[in-house]
Amino acid sequence: MSTHGSNKAIIFALAGNLLIAIIKYIVAFITGSAAMLAESIHSTADSFNQVLLLIGHKKAKKSPSEMHSFGYANEVFFWSLMVAVLLFFVGALFSIYEGVHKLMHPEAITNVYWIFAVLISSIVIEAKSFQVAYGEFRKTTKLPFLQAIKASTQVSLVVVVLEDSAAMAGLIIVLISSLLAWLVNPVFDAIGSISVGLLLLTVSILLIAEVKNLIVGESMPREKRQLVRNVIHRYKKIGHINRLQTMVMGDSNYLVLLSVDINDEIKSSIAEDMIEQLKLDLKKELPEIGTIYIEIKDSERNQKV
Repeated sequence: MSTHGSNKAIIFALAGNLLIAIIKYIVAFITGSAAMLAESIHSTADSFNQVLLLIGHKKAKKSPSEMHSFGYANEVFFWSLMVAVLLFFVGALFSIYEGVHKLMHPEAITNVYWIFAVLISSIVIEAKSFQVAYGEFRKTTKLPFLQAIKASTQVSLVVVVLEDSAAMAGLIIVLISSLLAWLVNPVFDAIGSISVGLLLLTVSILLIAEVKNLIVGESMPREKRQLVRNVIHRYKKIGHINRLQTMVMGDSNYLVLLSVDINDEIKSSIAEDMIEQLKLDLKKELPEIGTIYIEIKDSERNQKV
C-alpha cells in the first residue's frame, strides 16, 4: 500500500467532513437539535483528525538523523494515537454530555425537514468518503473486515475507515432519533446524542488499543514470518535459523533481524554475496520489508564469522 493511497483517502475524508460539518452546524442552529449538534462536533473532530493524520504522514517522510537512525516512520503511530484521544474527548464525551443535558431538559425540535435534508446529503457525502477509504484499505488485505482491521499496520487507513463507519452509523442513529423525537417524544433526541457518543467511545477505545500495539512494537504476522523462513530454507548452505525478530516501522514497513548458521567451508566473499541475494529475495517475496539485518554464525563453532 503506497503513502499516496493513504493520503488520497485522508484528503477525501477531510473534504467530506468539512462540508458535512458546515451543513450540520447550520441545521443544528436552525432546529436546535442536540443530536444534530453532537453530529456537528463529531464531523469537526473528524476534520481535525484528518489534519493530524496528514501531519503524521509528512513527518514520517523525514530522513534518518543521528539521533533517529531508523528514520521517523513511527511518527504516524503517535499522530494516530492523538486522533484516537481526540475522538474520545472531543467527539464521544461531548456527545454524551450534550445528550445527558438534553435528557434532563428535553426540548421539542423544530424545522425537522431541515434535519432530514442534511442527513440525506451527509449520508451521500459520507458514503462516498467511506467508499474511497474502504477501497484503498481493501488493496492492502483480503482478510474479513474485522480481522483485517486488527491485523493491518496501515493505521492511517484504519483510522479513516473506522471514522467513516462510525459516521455512517451515527447518521443513521440521528435519523432514527430525530424521527422519533418529532413523532413520539423529544426525549429521543437526547437518546440519539448519547447513542452517538457511546458509538464514538467504542471506536476510540478500539483505535487506542490498536495503535498502542503498534507503538509498543508489533511483530510481522505469523504467516509472513513463515514466508521469511521459507525463503531462507531455499539456501542449502544456510544450516539453521537461530533467531528471527520483526517489528513494524511506520505505516507499512517492517524491520527484520536475522541470525543464521552457515556452512563453515564457505568463503567469506561467497557468504557475503549469498546474504545480499537473500535480502533481495526476501524483499521481493515481502515488499513490506524495509530494513534487514542478518547476523552470520559458523554452523560448527556457533561464533560470528
